[in-house]
Parts: sequence; C-alpha cells; structure tokens
Amino acid sequence: MAISQVTDNPAVVEGSSIHQDAKQQLHQYLRTNIQPLMQTGKPLDLKDIFDHVTIRKSKLVRLLGAKQVQHMVPMLLDQ
Repeated sequence: MAISQVTDNPAVVEGSSIHQDAKQQLHQYLRTNIQPLMQTGKPLDLKDIFDHVTIRKSKLVRLLGAKQVQHMVPMLLDQ
C-alpha cells in the first residue's frame, strides 16, 4: 500500500486487480495485434511498438505507467 500512497495511483500496487487486468489486456493486445505484424516480417523496433501501444491503448499505458509498459513489451514479445 505504501507504493500507491507515494504515487497517488492505486493501480500501481502489484496485487491490485486493476493492475492485473491492465497487464492481461496489454498481453492480449500484443499477442493479437503486434506479434502477427512481426511474424509477417514487418520491421518494428521497440520504440515503434511502444508508440503503437501508447496510441491505441493509452488507458492501459496510463494505468500501468510508461516505464512499466516499456519494460513489459520486450518480455512479452520474447515468449
């Protein structure tokens, strides 16, 4: 709870269901929209992917935080 008090964002708390839902939505979005683009050979670097996610899923980026999303994108795409 201390993290949410410091950041004034209750979604930051790791155990928060809002945070978990946002992570799952991001994971699903990357799997269904970004991975197929990469598999077809479209050249995308991490900045392109992050920009795409930020534009299309801005609410998720706000909930999770930009740094968290930047950290999650490469991990999710490596799976």
